[in-house]
Amino acid sequence: MNHSNLKNHINHSTYNMLFKRTTYLLALVMLLSALNQGCKKFDISNPEIDEHTAEFAFPLFSTDLTLKDLMLNVLNDTLSGDTIFINPDNTMTLFYSGDVAEKPASDIFAFLENGGVPMADSVIINPIQAPNGVSVRQAVLKSGTMSVLINNPFHDTITGSVEIPELSLNGVSFSAPFVANPDTQNLILGPFDMSGYELNSNSNTLTFRYYAYKPDGTRIKMPDLGNILFVYLGLKFSYVEGYWGYQLYALTRDTIEININQTDLRGDIKVKNPKVTMRVRNSWGFPTRGIIKYLSFIGQNGEELQLTGSVFENDGTYDYADFDYPSYAAGEVGQEKYTDIYLDETNSNIADIFNSQPTRLIYEVDGVSNAQQDPNLIGFMTDESILALQMRVELLLEGSAKNFGAEQTLDLNFGEFGSLDSARIESVEFKLVTENGTPVDINAQIYFRDENDNPVDSLFDEGSRNIMNAAPVNADGVADGITRTETFIPMIAERFEHIRTTKTAYLKAYFTTAEDGTVPVKFLADNSAVVKMGIKVRKRIFGE
Repeated sequence: MNHSNLKNHINHSTYNMLFKRTTYLLALVMLLSALNQGCKKFDISNPEIDEHTAEFAFPLFSTDLTLKDLMLNVLNDTLSGDTIFINPDNTMTLFYSGDVAEKPASDIFAFLENGGVPMADSVIINPIQAPNGVSVRQAVLKSGTMSVLINNPFHDTITGSVEIPELSLNGVSFSAPFVANPDTQNLILGPFDMSGYELNSNSNTLTFRYYAYKPDGTRIKMPDLGNILFVYLGLKFSYVEGYWGYQLYALTRDTIEININQTDLRGDIKVKNPKVTMRVRNSWGFPTRGIIKYLSFIGQNGEELQLTGSVFENDGTYDYADFDYPSYAAGEVGQEKYTDIYLDETNSNIADIFNSQPTRLIYEVDGVSNAQQDPNLIGFMTDESILALQMRVELLLEGSAKNFGAEQTLDLNFGEFGSLDSARIESVEFKLVTENGTPVDINAQIYFRDENDNPVDSLFDEGSRNIMNAAPVNADGVADGITRTETFIPMIAERFEHIRTTKTAYLKAYFTTAEDGTVPVKFLADNSAVVKMGIKVRKRIFGE
């Protein structure tokens, strides 16, 4: 019966209601049928079951990288002197620093400390034990002792005193009385604590004197050289003042490891305006000249690359620089002065040296006091006077690189596919997506390693491939956009079987700056890139 006949037998509203119910029931039957088919269990013993292929996809990792983090990974930060500094304009400066070589003045300029003065006469005038060319006129002792050994060869009691008039405490000169009984041997006066005693001398000398009297008041001279002996032990000064003459002495020799590319990979790097800074912190109170005995970089093949510059003076044999110092005449006792000597592309050959990718800097500096040999110079030193010298290599991360090498180890986890029965895996495809806001291209190869770090296979079978294209850069070399790069890496099931249980991936990356490394760029700390990697697996499954 057609619709028109049916419509002739029933009224219009009844027809509409029956039609809607019929349609609803039909849809419900179809849905239940589909659900029943989808929830039906596979019976692998059923020979009529067909095989189908399904695809499963899941992410391996996703990470945001800033250029600052990338540089920290590239650099070998086990070197304690390596530092990256973020500048106010967000550029980055890399510093390689040598050890701070500190030389206390007292290590070089040794004054009387231990000794003795046998009294061959009742008055002995001794030169103050001081380095050649140094004449002491005033000093302050901070420690040490003075003793006097007396032997009395007479059968009478001897009385008297000993004194050193140039040494005084609170304005009172050093003096001590003694009484030596008849035939006394090894009578010891003291030891006397000399802390706080001041030394004042107009002639760089100390006067040792004794007075000896018999019981009747007659002043006598002891007959033997060893009858009276002054002994001083551990005399140390907190302050010495006087004339400082010309003297040559060793300061320091040191090596700075500055290899930017600290892997076994190779690359061409051009650093814009590298700098070397010699910083001298000086509290020695007399002029000191630094003699540059050796200042050279060592190249990749061990060759010596001498650093020369117009910033130094030359005496016909060596380059040198005069260090600033606190002046006695200006009342600067206790102060420190700094001298910074900069070598850059404007005053040295350092740019040419760095284009050869040196691996270390070796330097040796000696010192000369009063190199001008001023006869009227009055200088000083304290027990805390130090000359500290440090060399620093400074690299603003701005320049170009081509195939610059870096290495890194990454943790891996293939999730359920690490333990999945792989008998029915047909193929695998890795997908690598990068969204790059840095001015760097990256070519890379990833080597999969087992739990013992043994290589199992590589991601690319044809060698390294480009996985990240540089962001566009403006006229100042600054990245000003984002470049998205997608890389698909197919892999047959047999290869995936080897790597799906690996635990780490060893990354070898080669960085090239924008425009194939021909244009200098600026590396900003907040330049960043998003790196995502996923995997798609095709697997045979059973179906009806």
